[in-house]
Amino acid sequence: MKHQIEAPILAHFQRNAYEFEIILEAPQIAEESRPGNFVQILYDQSFNPYTRRPFSVFHSDPKSGRISILYLARGVFTKGLRDKIPGQKLSLIGPLGNSFQPSTKLNVSHILVAGGVGAPPLYFLAREIKSDPFNECRVAVINGARTQDLLIAVDEFSELGAEVRCTTDDGSRGVKGIVTDVLKEMLEERSGEACVYSCGPTPMLRTVGELCVQQGVSCQLSVETMMPCGMGVCMGCVVKIKDSSNETGWAYKRSCCDGPVFQADEIIWE
Repeated sequence: MKHQIEAPILAHFQRNAYEFEIILEAPQIAEESRPGNFVQILYDQSFNPYTRRPFSVFHSDPKSGRISILYLARGVFTKGLRDKIPGQKLSLIGPLGNSFQPSTKLNVSHILVAGGVGAPPLYFLAREIKSDPFNECRVAVINGARTQDLLIAVDEFSELGAEVRCTTDDGSRGVKGIVTDVLKEMLEERSGEACVYSCGPTPMLRTVGELCVQQGVSCQLSVETMMPCGMGVCMGCVVKIKDSSNETGWAYKRSCCDGPVFQADEIIWE
């Protein structure tokens, strides 16, 4: 169920050069959020910002009624969001979209591939997988960004007990290169079944998806598209998906409500 609420800001702090976390009181959203869900945020009623923007849920605590959002303050919207302080309120609509569906098989290797701001929903997913005391499965995280200052939630992944490997384009932290270089190694070295989950820039998602399809590995991708309305009305976030029931063999689906999580083998990349 979607909820529109005026959520009080409980805390808002800077984590590194560009990364900020904002903690909000949003009991209805906290109760219903799942890994991969997002909220649409509007922080001002003026013409700027003109529309809401989507942000993945990073942490959700139904007991306290709190959620948190991680973001990088780089654009006009996020720099404006950065100025909000505890005691003020943000207008939220959520939880929106579908969610990751982790495999429930025992002894499967879960490989989470994050690119930049794609890390928050994957942290939510990793926390859920690791919370099962009866399933001692492997959780590995490949966390990539252009430089170390743009890596998100590295410490949080490690605190969960996940295997974390970082990549940076400039080599400032971890492996110098891109996430798919490491993913290819992991898939080639795997001894059993693996499931891949990924969120990040579209070029990265395409490469991750194509690699997994080639190797016959289950892969779920959370696409990053513009979502002006977030509720399936504006049709501004459509993704081309295979559809055997359509005479064309494909159909457009809305990433805000049919997604943002899709199976890698159903996406038609253009």
